[in-house]
Amino acid sequence: MHETTPALTADRAAETLATDVVLRWVTTLAVALIPVAFLFGALAGIAQEVHPQTVAVVMVCWFGSWTATPLLVVTFWLCRRNPALARAGRWAGWVAPIPPTVTILLALGL
Repeated sequence: MHETTPALTADRAAETLATDVVLRWVTTLAVALIPVAFLFGALAGIAQEVHPQTVAVVMVCWFGSWTATPLLVVTFWLCRRNPALARAGRWAGWVAPIPPTVTILLALGL
């Protein structure tokens, strides 16, 4: 039993390192999508009369893309070093690109 425990710990450490590398790219992509989402969300108001429900969702995600996304990215980058907060930081890293991506995809559908 004692021989397998260090191997599992090393595998988890390698898995965590790979996840952090992926999340660095994901959060960088999320920051890069913020200006595009801002533009698309601002232009979505033109379709207010035709698709009011879709525009309402776009506006919520538009607001989230330039308010919540930077906060989630900063949370990920600050929580990487602290082992107690690493799980919350990884969660924030995975959630960060959702508002700009949803804003862009819904605005393209209008």
